[in-house]
Amino acid sequence: MKYVVFTLTLLSWLTACQTAWLPSKAAERQIIQTLKDETRYFCERNLSKWEGQWSHASYTSKMYAGDTDFVVFSGWEAIRQNTVDHIREHPEPIAVPEVEVDYHIEYFGKTAWVFYTKKIPQGMAREARFMVREKGAWKIARMQTIYVLTEQYQGSHL
Repeated sequence: MKYVVFTLTLLSWLTACQTAWLPSKAAERQIIQTLKDETRYFCERNLSKWEGQWSHASYTSKMYAGDTDFVVFSGWEAIRQNTVDHIREHPEPIAVPEVEVDYHIEYFGKTAWVFYTKKIPQGMAREARFMVREKGAWKIARMQTIYVLTEQYQGSHL
């Protein structure tokens, strides 16, 4: 009898260990919605809702690279302060860019990498986002944007 109870306990524990979170279409929709919301709230200059799309962890980072620029912000406070400064300098809301994006998502447990390229007026932007699940919601933990400019825009700043 002891062995039966032990075996059943062990099996239920092993089953619990094997039922880790698995990605689904719902996860994909949530990730894409987080990315769209982050852009929308930034364009609307809605700082509190924009912040809600980001992980506030110390490892959070943001990077832009272009023809002559390379900028990195490490840690949530640096990212937030950069955005606060930008909104202070440019307080007027801007139109949310309407671009078609083909997202490629790779899952790694409760994290995911999202890759996509989008056309911008100056050329194209190659984007990557590292997403983490925090309390059941997908948050941005790394934003990486590389601008690939067409010849007519080389040497100018975005």
